Amino acid sequence: MAEAFATDTTKSLLRKVGSSAVRSAWGLEADLSRLEERLSAINTVLSDAEKIQSKNDKILLWLHNLIEVLYDAEDALDEIECETLRRKVVKTTGSTSRKVRRFFSSSSMIAFRLRMGHKIKNIMERLAEISSLKSNFNLNEQTNYGSHVLHEEKDILYRSFESFSGLIGRDEEKERIINLLVEPFRDGDAHPFVLPMVGMGGLGKTALAKSVYDDEIVNNHFELKMVACVSDGFAFKKVTRKIIKSATGETCVDLDEGELNRKLETILNGRKYLLVLDDLWNEDAQQWLLLKPLLSKGAFGSKILVTTRSEHVAVIVGTVAAHNLSLLGQEHCLSLFYSCAFKERQGELYPHLVQIGNDIVEKCKQIPLALINLGTQLCGKIDDQEWKTVRDSDKWEEKEDGILPALKISYQLLPNHLKRCFLYCSIFPKDYQFIDLILVQFWMAHGLVKSSNPNENLEDVGLRYVHELILKCFFQDYVGLTFSASFKMHDLMHDLASSLARNECSIISSQNHQISKTSRHLSVLDSNSLFDQTLPKYPHKLHHVRSIVFATSLEGLGCKAGFEKCLSEFKHLRSLELMDDSEFEAFPERVGALKHLRYLNFAGNAKMKRLPKSIFKLQSLQAMVVGVGLEELPKDVRYMISLGFLFLVTEQKRLPEGGIGCLECLQTLVISYCENLENLCEDMQGLKSLQKLYICGCKSLISLPGSMKCLTALKELFIGDCEKLDMMTLDEEKERETQRLSLQIVAFGGLPATQALPKQLLHGCTNSLERFMIVDCPNIIELPECISNLKKLQNLQIVRCPRLRKRCQRETGEDWPKISHIPEIYVESDDSSEETSD
Repeated sequence: MAEAFATDTTKSLLRKVGSSAVRSAWGLEADLSRLEERLSAINTVLSDAEKIQSKNDKILLWLHNLIEVLYDAEDALDEIECETLRRKVVKTTGSTSRKVRRFFSSSSMIAFRLRMGHKIKNIMERLAEISSLKSNFNLNEQTNYGSHVLHEEKDILYRSFESFSGLIGRDEEKERIINLLVEPFRDGDAHPFVLPMVGMGGLGKTALAKSVYDDEIVNNHFELKMVACVSDGFAFKKVTRKIIKSATGETCVDLDEGELNRKLETILNGRKYLLVLDDLWNEDAQQWLLLKPLLSKGAFGSKILVTTRSEHVAVIVGTVAAHNLSLLGQEHCLSLFYSCAFKERQGELYPHLVQIGNDIVEKCKQIPLALINLGTQLCGKIDDQEWKTVRDSDKWEEKEDGILPALKISYQLLPNHLKRCFLYCSIFPKDYQFIDLILVQFWMAHGLVKSSNPNENLEDVGLRYVHELILKCFFQDYVGLTFSASFKMHDLMHDLASSLARNECSIISSQNHQISKTSRHLSVLDSNSLFDQTLPKYPHKLHHVRSIVFATSLEGLGCKAGFEKCLSEFKHLRSLELMDDSEFEAFPERVGALKHLRYLNFAGNAKMKRLPKSIFKLQSLQAMVVGVGLEELPKDVRYMISLGFLFLVTEQKRLPEGGIGCLECLQTLVISYCENLENLCEDMQGLKSLQKLYICGCKSLISLPGSMKCLTALKELFIGDCEKLDMMTLDEEKERETQRLSLQIVAFGGLPATQALPKQLLHGCTNSLERFMIVDCPNIIELPECISNLKKLQNLQIVRCPRLRKRCQRETGEDWPKISHIPEIYVESDDSSEETSD
């Protein structure tokens, strides 16, 4: 992965070495200037080197050695940035905190300068040696590098494998499967009935299963429907939890195995259900035998549909003969490809492309995923040379390695910034449910999100990256949520990313304990293997690691000691994610030593109740996503001066002043399902950079602080499912003067206690508000007069608000004069019997 992006990394370093945080008064200016010159000299030939590396092993090795030095240079520059941030905390806090001053005074400025000077000189010597070799390769110098700007395909909806492949060529198979599933139970039939669906990767098993699952006949036949994606592993506890979540929506992260089993038995007891187990790989019959007794608790006639690539799995789980998914016919392949590549009937306008397209379809071997991916990549491109490049690619002839050639070609067509973001996703396990806002924070922590416009919010740039990858079908299963979106990677896409990133990403499992000296990212599927095998065996290969994803629970003997050792050894860690429970209730104090840490996510950990006192030392931390068990967020969070994203779940009744409200860099704040929370902090005016505020599921929240009206940078506000909240409190405090706000999108939903909209808040965004949504607010009596002054308001939606619905009737409603200037209006009642729209 690294050698493909030497140019990007060098450019990033050149920007960093010139930044104010690095070029501050450390006495290192001369060394840094020489480093900048050395990087600039190498940068001129990198573009040419990357183009021909696949045909020259010596250049490939040269790039590989270069990137190792570049990573070390990045670590050194980041260390200077970290120290600058730490000194800033001391300067801004003054004498108010003895422990903070004591912590920072332990660092000697002179000693630090000497140490960093030595590091930079060592890096320059290594760069000089590598630079001297570049003349051996006759590389062409290029002084100007054009930036690739993707055009936005606004007329293409967020598309996915399912939305394209659907039922093209699968109507008869769908009908056959549905008939098997709705057949009445007869004496002697197996219970539960298990139908395996077998087919090679990318053939459309999941798409067909989803279509069957959503069919009206199936909906009417079963009392309960559930779906669980199993993927590579068959962890009994995880699968049980997924089935329960599908049935009830509950995550059950705090339940042990026995409690999960009893809960599933209660859910299934006496109910006729359909369960889809998608992408089952594990051929260990014992695991299936553990789950099967639980699934037999449903009523007779319950059915299970299993999708798998393995004939052996089908034999283990099936109670009837497997349904083997057929290849698509040629006519259907053409139809699928051109529905992606051409818009409507445009194919008729470009007959020269159709012939080339026919050749491409032939090479795709009748596999829907390959057809969709390449077709989407070619969409909107009318230059026949681009189509010929795909058709004539040497990737079609590469030796078989389990990765579809079409996917390799599709990846090659991506611009570099999207390639890097895609490859970094391989760190997460298969079937991982990505959330766009959080994935972007992970990318940002690794410096993958860039913009030439200093005024552009990097989070918004990253979200654009997500949308582009969705449009090009590198992500699938897109689901738009209220203020974010979720999606997944097809497992073949995950295989592609893992294959390309294998030099830098290591997967630690019970079968693999190895880590190479080039590994920068670890995905831990078995924590005991990491603690007992990898750490003792490879002690000298750990300090380069930049990210760890624990995709398994941290439990067992020595777990805490092993985790503490990780925190001690991985000195340059940028991101840390715990996806499952741990046996300890607080992070070890050692976490405070991770001065490079930028991303911390323990959302899946319900047992983590406290953050350590050392948390205030994380001055570089940019994003934190906390778990549902956190008792409180400590006040010392105010010293985390780089924190730009906070996803907060807490058991506190009140957010105290002097904590979150002091985070001047915070841009996105999500306060989610804090069931005890009654009041927010009163000093929110300190959130000078806050652009997005989302408050949801806080059922005890009574009021909002008046300081919210001082959030002048706020662009998006969503408040939902807060059943006791009365927003009239925002208007109760006297305001000396109306603040001019920047709100562009406002959404209120699920607020039964609110009787009136906050007039002062709305009055403050006269010149900014563009979209306004009011949903499930049955007791709001009327729209305020200030609505008529919102001249930029383009879209108003009012859903399931009976009182407002009557007042907003076109021409006749009492509130119609207030909203008649709005171009798009949608008003819906509970039964949708009446609606007003423009």
